[in-house]
Amino acid sequence: MIKFNFIFSGDVSFGCGVADRVADRLAERGWTKVILVVDHNLLNVAKVQQVTDKIRQSVHSLVEIVCQISEPTYATLESNRVSSKEVEVDAVIGMGGGSAIDFAKGMAVLYRNHLSAIRYRGFNKMTEPVLPIIAIPTTAGTGSEITPNASFVDSEKKRKLGINGAAVRPRYAYLDPALTVSCPEKPTISAGVDSLVHATEAYVAKRTNPMARLFAREAFKLVFDTLPQVVDSPSNLELRSKVMYGTFLAAIALMNSGTGPAAAMSYPLGVHFHVPHGIAGGIFLPHVIAYNVRRGVTDYADLYEAVECAETSLSRDAMNQRLVEDMFATWNRLGVPCRLSGYGFGAGDVDMFIKDTLELKAALDQNPVPFHEHEIEGILEKLI
Repeated sequence: MIKFNFIFSGDVSFGCGVADRVADRLAERGWTKVILVVDHNLLNVAKVQQVTDKIRQSVHSLVEIVCQISEPTYATLESNRVSSKEVEVDAVIGMGGGSAIDFAKGMAVLYRNHLSAIRYRGFNKMTEPVLPIIAIPTTAGTGSEITPNASFVDSEKKRKLGINGAAVRPRYAYLDPALTVSCPEKPTISAGVDSLVHATEAYVAKRTNPMARLFAREAFKLVFDTLPQVVDSPSNLELRSKVMYGTFLAAIALMNSGTGPAAAMSYPLGVHFHVPHGIAGGIFLPHVIAYNVRRGVTDYADLYEAVECAETSLSRDAMNQRLVEDMFATWNRLGVPCRLSGYGFGAGDVDMFIKDTLELKAALDQNPVPFHEHEIEGILEKLI
């Protein structure tokens, strides 16, 4: 066996109804003064109201912040800052999609770290303790509920870089599939596709390891097989549970192996053209796989073998190719675009896009074969 390191920390509760236990956790820890960040799309959702009402009843003071944007910025984070100089707070709760949870992470950082929000961009820039974070995701796919990252957009420089470090990993995560039933179709698809990017790129990344691959392969199978079924039967809790469990496994794999070119290219597409993060990565993923297969990468056959529709009698080369074909077919079924023109992206944007993507060199370097400017340009040519 090769040598490797595997990291997982946090207290995760999974299953229908577990979000109702958050109030009990607050009481157990003696956390009576809380910041609650809620996605604005959830304010009228009965199940969410049930959970938030229990939280309100269990605390002495509550600062409620409504997260109203899908791509939070450092400016909006700064404008909502709650400071230890003004208010006493024990913990921060984030409830919603990845953006709401990331926003909660940012609030937890800024509570005792008093420089401007953008000064904490990067890794482990915090000098003071970060408040404990409780994450309650209502979408399945971003992984923010267990990862040590929080993404924000620098509106001035048009860059998306996060506040990162072990301190922003949620202390507790409540993965309740019942909360995802209220998630509309498009965010459900975007989050699920995001997790497939995580699983696929984690499986082949240079820094992957046997444990990460176990999680990535099972994650890919669960989400790839089940996400289209969820779209057809959005109220089916069994299907929702499978997708949420799969996306959780994908996030663990991602933390332990790193991401790749599809994820890197999603960032400038989101910042400049406001493409949802999961969809942005999904647009590029099959093209990255196809390029890697042409360069001799065969490990995608392992992912193909795991899915229900796999023809296991095929050669590994044929399985690699079939995965690309099946992914394009699934993307078509889910409505993931196959062209960038619908977002206003044209030939004149290529140089800017390449420049911004190359700034995420660490992710590109995780690809199993070299992936540089020429490869980015080649994929863009196919998508314009």
